[in-house]
Amino acid sequence: MTDNRYKFVVSSADEAVTVLRERLGENAKVISVRQIEGAGLSRFLRSPKLEVIAQVEMPGPKPGANDLKIEDQVADLAPAAAEVIEEKEEEMPVEEKVGKILIRAGFNTRMIARLRALPAWEKIVKMPLGDALMEIAVILRGDYMRAGMKPLTQRVAFIGTPGTGKTTALCKRLAADVFFRNRKARVLKLDLDRPNPNDALTVFCDAMGVPLARDAADLAEGEADETLYVDFPGVSADSKAEIAEIAAALDRHEVASRVLVVNAAYDAEMMKRAYAFGEELGATHVVFTHLDELIHWGKLWEFVLGQGLQPLFLSAGQNLAGDFSEQVFDSILDRTFPSIGSKPAKNEVVA
Repeated sequence: MTDNRYKFVVSSADEAVTVLRERLGENAKVISVRQIEGAGLSRFLRSPKLEVIAQVEMPGPKPGANDLKIEDQVADLAPAAAEVIEEKEEEMPVEEKVGKILIRAGFNTRMIARLRALPAWEKIVKMPLGDALMEIAVILRGDYMRAGMKPLTQRVAFIGTPGTGKTTALCKRLAADVFFRNRKARVLKLDLDRPNPNDALTVFCDAMGVPLARDAADLAEGEADETLYVDFPGVSADSKAEIAEIAAALDRHEVASRVLVVNAAYDAEMMKRAYAFGEELGATHVVFTHLDELIHWGKLWEFVLGQGLQPLFLSAGQNLAGDFSEQVFDSILDRTFPSIGSKPAKNEVVA
């Protein structure tokens, strides 16, 4: 680096202290320490490294300069998880490599045990690593396709707990219908026993020329090919009274397609509670939101493959301009195993 600053990468805080002393001496002053990961498969197989930036202080008394020993400076700035041991990747068996990748990608123990119980597993762990991951991706795709597609009906409700991005998800689906599929749509926004503010949705529908009503009685008779989207207020997953009220309204308005909106950044237990909430309301489809906040995409496989709801689309960002993808399988696979991308998922998944 420029002037008297230096940057280097090490495997642990102890190594950082050693390198600082050997290369820069006791007058080294640590500026920053941050944890970094490798690219491709190495980020799954190898422990994170530390990037250290330090500078050499000129000798002589300076107020406040190097009050701490080098090891104390590093300890103060190093991430808590940075005390790592470098794995010898070349000596690791393929089965151990695959298991390590699955764990770090976010697969839970149940999903990993399910894969290991497959007859093909013995063959998979004898393959080169890239081929083994490709074979796992093919298996995941087969499970996904066997679940079958559930087309939406002409009455679709978006349901969820507060903070999931339910109304934003509805708007993204509405925009896809109107702008890209050239379909006709209407929106019914219901309050029930609690207010359901509609300012943003009203502006959005006005901009697209989509009729919006606050009461079913105010809706004009729809055309044969028109979709009615129903927006409900967010309700607590623990409130039996609110859930019963939503369920009665869904039945009253003859809404057959019920889309559960789930915040994918929640931990697995919270997502399971959301699914239980959706089951009580007869959910048929699911939308995952807040994908921009998700680190371990592999955790989604449990919910995509094993919960009986048809994934409708993925949504990133809390505004209407955020990313929106209806290629659910391809997108999750690409983020789970970035080294192989969506090669085993060439056929498009149509919502």
